[in-house]
Amino acid sequence: MKIVTVIGTRPEIIKLSPLMPIFDKEFNHKIVHTGQHYSYCMDRIFFEELNLRKCDYAFNIASSTPASQIGDMMRNIEKVLLVEKPDLVVVQGDTNSTLAGALTASKLQIKIAHIEAGCRSFDRGMPEEINRILVDHCSDVLFTPDLTAFNNLVREGINQDNIHIVGNTSTDACLRAKDLLNWKELDESLEKQSYILVTVHRQKNTSPNNLKNIINSLNIISKKIKIIFPVHLRTREVLDENNIEIEDNLILTDPIGYKDFIGLLVNSKFVMTDSGGVQEEAAILNVPCLILRDNTEWEYLVEIGKNVLLGTDEKKITEHVNYILNNESELENMRNKKVPIKTGVSKAIFYTIKNIYL
Repeated sequence: MKIVTVIGTRPEIIKLSPLMPIFDKEFNHKIVHTGQHYSYCMDRIFFEELNLRKCDYAFNIASSTPASQIGDMMRNIEKVLLVEKPDLVVVQGDTNSTLAGALTASKLQIKIAHIEAGCRSFDRGMPEEINRILVDHCSDVLFTPDLTAFNNLVREGINQDNIHIVGNTSTDACLRAKDLLNWKELDESLEKQSYILVTVHRQKNTSPNNLKNIINSLNIISKKIKIIFPVHLRTREVLDENNIEIEDNLILTDPIGYKDFIGLLVNSKFVMTDSGGVQEEAAILNVPCLILRDNTEWEYLVEIGKNVLLGTDEKKITEHVNYILNNESELENMRNKKVPIKTGVSKAIFYTIKNIYL
């Protein structure tokens, strides 16, 4: 059986890192990289850290408007699929690369498997939400992380025989990275819970006005506690172009590798993020998470009190963070919330595909 996996961004590389080696071993497997993330710090470092082989096909898709980018990806992916003629195309998540892979395979009448299917923020203003919906409705096999995602797909009319609740591959990837950490070196370099970790990269949050609001709140909070902020390339560009002021105790760094990020996350007091992946990782590692968005595709983590939806309003962010800094019991309550975590997800996906198609 021949499988083509389409990837293009840091989250896809990380979340598929436990699965792609299994595909290499068990199938005739080709990896296609669209180049959506194209710098060393956003891309190649993750292949090196996670011991992944080189891609069979790699494109240099220039950053442009979403429609142009997706169109360029589809043209290149189509050429590969016409040559390789795979039995199945595998995509993950909600990126433009995910959508391009699914649409191209659909047009060529090639079967599609979508990993992390059924997740919904119910905010059609998010490009990622549109991508998720379109990919799910193109797909033949849908792997969901939980019952909530399963029910979302059933409500949208997708045949439940095609939906498989397996958990999330990010669990396997996160725990694997944690096992690879040099804990002695980490403990010597970082005083545990002495800082807040922050990530911001979503399109909505990197508009100049929203980013200024978020940074203003972080500047205020940094007067009480150090903040470490690995900055996404897009975020850095907006910061520089708009001369947004940064306080000394708000420490901006270049994007960092996955193992280093997991190390920062594990030792942080809590994390503030707009990333769906970091919300999951924080829950897996039992780190309190404040979400810099008005909604989330991981709503169940909010419902059980593990994560908190904070939004992007400067006053609300500042007031809530000051409150929990003065009330350690709030953070402890978040840490004490139990989260059901499925491991062995990558193997479950492999066996499901094998049972369906072989």
